[in-house]
Amino acid sequence: MRFGVYIRSVESARGAERVAINVARGLAERSHQVDFLTEESGAWLIDDLRARHSNIRIINLREDTGHAFGGRLSQLAAFAMHLLSGGRALLSARDACVGPVARLLWRDSPPIGALRRYLCEAKPHAVLSFLNYPNVVLLLTGRLYRGDARLVVSVRNHISVAAANSGSKWMQSVPRLMRALFRGADAVVAPSRGVADDVAGITGLPPGRLTVVYNPVFRPELATLAAEPVAHPWLGEGNEPVVMGSGKFKPQKDFPTLLRAFAQVRAQRPARLIILGSGRDGPSLQALAESLGIGGDVDFPGHVENPFAYYSRAAVFVLSSMWEGLPNALIEAMACGCPVVSTDCPSGPREILEDGRFGALVPVGAAEDMATAILAMLGDPPTRARQIERAREFSLDAAVRGFEAVLAR
Repeated sequence: MRFGVYIRSVESARGAERVAINVARGLAERSHQVDFLTEESGAWLIDDLRARHSNIRIINLREDTGHAFGGRLSQLAAFAMHLLSGGRALLSARDACVGPVARLLWRDSPPIGALRRYLCEAKPHAVLSFLNYPNVVLLLTGRLYRGDARLVVSVRNHISVAAANSGSKWMQSVPRLMRALFRGADAVVAPSRGVADDVAGITGLPPGRLTVVYNPVFRPELATLAAEPVAHPWLGEGNEPVVMGSGKFKPQKDFPTLLRAFAQVRAQRPARLIILGSGRDGPSLQALAESLGIGGDVDFPGHVENPFAYYSRAAVFVLSSMWEGLPNALIEAMACGCPVVSTDCPSGPREILEDGRFGALVPVGAAEDMATAILAMLGDPPTRARQIERAREFSLDAAVRGFEAVLAR
């Protein structure tokens, strides 16, 4: 079958972007023709897909400059015509989605025309979108498309908590857009039961329209990647134990709590902290580390292409997030044999760790509890083989089969 996989960007190569890439690869390896739809062309993961998989076609929707409804004014005009022709779901007082959709069309000029043209010309059996913006764009396109392709959206985060904690007007409007648009989806995929329950609560969709497919994290090459050398001087033999964190430097990940917890750990025993990633909060995190007196024992190496080699050499991995969908980094660390501590945030960690059986769960924002759990894990870690065995249940093969089943219906 021919499937489309649509995500705006894979520049960071993390989280949902890595999931989209892995799903595309997995579907291609199961002999499907895959069109990877994106709005960029320069990311290294795009080049990797292009080089390794002959039955994956890369389509940059932004390069189709001649498509209908291409500019801001023409897209707004098309949207207005749709409303006049009966797009009542977007006009309901409860959802009040006309403003958010109009702002999206004007600000981002999403490639609705190019996506509609792709659907009409390529005639895929199904298109799968990842993340809020592509989900909205796909379902808006569906209102201008009368073909047979299945439109499947994938929600990657706990939207209610994310919207409540965001200062972004776009993020705050996402639940309303979901209520207005998701009934136009043929299926909705969530990475955890917690996210599926949240989507059901927001949209009122019946259970039969929602499917949980765990992220494709564990894959055969992980052992090789984990064994690759690392130049970081703290990760050599005989050094102090290293606590590891990873993720975008943004409020959701709550790295300030991890830094405060580590300061308490460092006060009781020798240890060091490495946080992989980048983002707008980087300077403030570095300043906080200095103010806590742990600047010399904390390092921010930035984004690394192979975090698995870091995880395999860490003494404990800590997820400090305030909310998640299904945190890939937590599973990745376990797949490398690393002991883990996680906040009991909505949603995913409790499912991954089976109520604390495979790692410690602590309250969100509780630095003292986190420090206690880190110290306990450093003192009495589980076997690495046990961590790896649990991570195997989040395999690439199982996830691809799950997505394939939804797309091929």
